[in-house]
Amino acid sequence: MLDIIEREAVERNIPRDDFLRFAHVETGGAFDELASRGPGGAKGLFQFTPPTAQQYGIAGRELDAVVNTDAAARLYLDNRTSLVNRHERDGRPYLSGKPEPDGLDMYLAHQQGAGGYRSLQTAIATGSFGLESTRANILNNVGEKELKSLTGVDSATFRRMSDKDMAQTFVQYWDTKMDRIRIPEKGIEPISATQQAPSHAAPAHSAPAQPEKPAAQGIALHAAYDLTNKYDHVKYGLGAKDPDKGRVDCSGWVVEMQNATMDEINKGAGKAIFTKDEKFSPGFDSASELLRKAELRSGVLIQGKDVTAQSLKEGMIIGEDNGPQSWDKGRYKGIDHITMVVRDPKDGQLKISQSRGGEGVELSSLDSYLERKHAKGVKLYASDPLSEARDLLQERSQNKQQSHPASEHKPSQAHAAADAPSVLRENARGAEVRTLQQTLQQLGYKDAGGNELKADGAYGQRTSDAVKAFQRAHGLQDDGVVGRDTQAALKQAEKTPLLSEKTNSDHPLFNQALNKLEQLGPNAFANRQQLVNAAGHMTFEAKVSGMQRIDMVAQSKDGNGLFAVQGQPTDPAHQRIYTEKATAAERPLEQSSNAVRQDAQTQTQVQDQHEQQRSQTRSVG
Repeated sequence: MLDIIEREAVERNIPRDDFLRFAHVETGGAFDELASRGPGGAKGLFQFTPPTAQQYGIAGRELDAVVNTDAAARLYLDNRTSLVNRHERDGRPYLSGKPEPDGLDMYLAHQQGAGGYRSLQTAIATGSFGLESTRANILNNVGEKELKSLTGVDSATFRRMSDKDMAQTFVQYWDTKMDRIRIPEKGIEPISATQQAPSHAAPAHSAPAQPEKPAAQGIALHAAYDLTNKYDHVKYGLGAKDPDKGRVDCSGWVVEMQNATMDEINKGAGKAIFTKDEKFSPGFDSASELLRKAELRSGVLIQGKDVTAQSLKEGMIIGEDNGPQSWDKGRYKGIDHITMVVRDPKDGQLKISQSRGGEGVELSSLDSYLERKHAKGVKLYASDPLSEARDLLQERSQNKQQSHPASEHKPSQAHAAADAPSVLRENARGAEVRTLQQTLQQLGYKDAGGNELKADGAYGQRTSDAVKAFQRAHGLQDDGVVGRDTQAALKQAEKTPLLSEKTNSDHPLFNQALNKLEQLGPNAFANRQQLVNAAGHMTFEAKVSGMQRIDMVAQSKDGNGLFAVQGQPTDPAHQRIYTEKATAAERPLEQSSNAVRQDAQTQTQVQDQHEQQRSQTRSVG
């Protein structure tokens, strides 16, 4: 049995000792390929639960040692990729303190889920768990006797610990536990302790067994399906966000279903799994933005032909890129349509709920949808906005929260606190507040009275005003609290600022557009956000048309269009662009900012290619 595991590790380039330790923990050190927790429980060497076995194509064959081990290796590699991709996006240190994820990181990600792993990171860095469910999940995954022997902390003290101390102790517990595993047949001895390995029977089963509890008593999702039936008569309407008014576009419909599902989960869990700022905004979250946010939060992105019925779960969303469109340049992944996966309670099958042109709200077969889209060459991108609640759902857990664990090496908990900012709100003080104020200053955000911020390290009303302005500009909940999403947006803004932010090289052109649009009067747009959106879209159109400044803006005679002019209209050399007013007002500023940036990159690439060609020509000559 050990040879099977070893061969698979070598073939897949997986650390051999890690892989052997995984199976040791899953089977309590027995390496029994027939290990089973019953019909609805985990089975085999790497204890695959039914949903994960189905995901990896081994349902009914879990007790075949070769099949189980091969699937475990594929799962190991998938989850390692997920951890690395998220680290590259947010820069947050791994719990192990290593430059690359080791066995400890991978085990904790599997055991707690992606959201739970991030919640541990957040607690160590900021003092508070990112998820309310993390404390309970931790308590379900420690053995009381081993807790004392491995960490020196008794169970009563552990339960009373702060979030940060509990997270650090929990990481220490599993790091030490995995280090002490001994498999003499393969020359594996304890890494960091000389004493013999303690009994693994009870704790070894506690970790993989924990996710099974929600599966048996989990939350069944009905909200999205019920909404689809309720609004089946609603037609598609570009820019429409309220189905009660008879029309809704694709993103408005998915936002409606996602938010209802999050409410459903919160109610079923009896607590806020999804906070107000984690819900989507019908006014800001376009199809591409829904996908981008879901990927950012969950670390899940399935692309192209990998988007299959087997890889999807209810509640996931699918973004479509149906090819280049005149209006979708700059959108994330080129996404121009969005759908959601729901489960039909009548037959238990997964279906697609969407609002599409010519039909409106409809429910259709997932298999038929995928077959049609793949046949037409549509690029598909799937992500999971509900990832943080997967272990609470009824028989819906994703593979990354189930099956085999990992092991190895020593963590360093102190590193994270210096690398990640705390959650900041009014009345906070200190260096982190000062850094926040300096960032807002650099980006050009001011208080409600239009006054510059002072970087005094005191989070007062003026700082809160500036934070709210930043949040509105980035499509976030404007609550003035600098939490995870706002921190990520601030970090991203320093690298790729919006057109409205002073550090963007095209900010002067945007400002010209904004000022000229303001001169059209207070009734030109329904609200300030539409005005800002229009300025961003106009900046993009001006840039791609070769304009260097905007000297005037005028509305068309029917009021449906906007002209931006460089120079005087009477000058034969003047330049101008035209855009539909409604299109400009609806296009999010972030999309226009991305489009301007991508166009600049394209122009640079073209210039570089021309320069290379000229150099080659000169060399030949």
